[in-house]
Amino acid sequence: MSTTTDLVDAPAADPVHAGPAAEPRRSRMLLLQLLCFVGVVVLWELVSLLGLVSASALPSPFETAARFGTLLADGGYWSAVGETLRDAVVGLLAAAVIGVPLGLVTGTYVAAEESSRLLVDFLRSFPVIALLPVFLLVLGSTPSMKQTVVFIACVFPVFLQAQYGARSVPPMIAETVRAYRIPRLLRFRRVILPSATPSIMTGLRLAATTSVLVAIGVEILTTLPGIGHEVTQQQQSGNSDAAFAYIFTAGILGYGINRASMYLETSLMRWRPPAHPS
Repeated sequence: MSTTTDLVDAPAADPVHAGPAAEPRRSRMLLLQLLCFVGVVVLWELVSLLGLVSASALPSPFETAARFGTLLADGGYWSAVGETLRDAVVGLLAAAVIGVPLGLVTGTYVAAEESSRLLVDFLRSFPVIALLPVFLLVLGSTPSMKQTVVFIACVFPVFLQAQYGARSVPPMIAETVRAYRIPRLLRFRRVILPSATPSIMTGLRLAATTSVLVAIGVEILTTLPGIGHEVTQQQQSGNSDAAFAYIFTAGILGYGINRASMYLETSLMRWRPPAHPS
């Protein structure tokens, strides 16, 4: 008779790889995405040419692209990007260090989850930007304040996903573990953590994008340096093309972080069979 450890350690079946028939579909999808992007740029250019929106508020896409190319050679541009990324990463790491263990503990033990449910639901109902004046009074307009706001915005998605993952152990495996009286540490390492890892990775991926957006939002509302502060400064100075170039930079960062997170998740989860095998 095989033990629980044998059951858990057994390698998962290899994912079902998409055949050659999936290539045309992927190519069509990429083409549609490209056409959608080009369509938005064309519409943007038409609005600019027809003067439907003031040029001081909405520059043409070509002016924005030209200014973006100029900014790439400016050290101040890279300094602003670095400020935003640094505080976003610090807040995200703090959220992961605190949110993942707490989520695993409350997801594993029913008493811990039930006793903390009211507090968690109460705290995560606050819009984090609405708490910004409080943090400004307590911490001042400092990078630590921005990192704290990012942490609060990211910790609950990470916490809840880790908690959900810890509760996702199949009932049959959970009953087998109890029947064999597997030690807690071994149960956590061989049963709970593998089951929770997909949900944890999803929470981290969502939080990674949120961290950059919140950091930029804080910079817009305060005097802290970063992409958001540059958007405000350039807009107030009448350099709308530079402001849109920084907004475009924020979009590139968000997209890049999301794609990198998805790639990392896929690489780390190769052992996991596909959810809907063909």
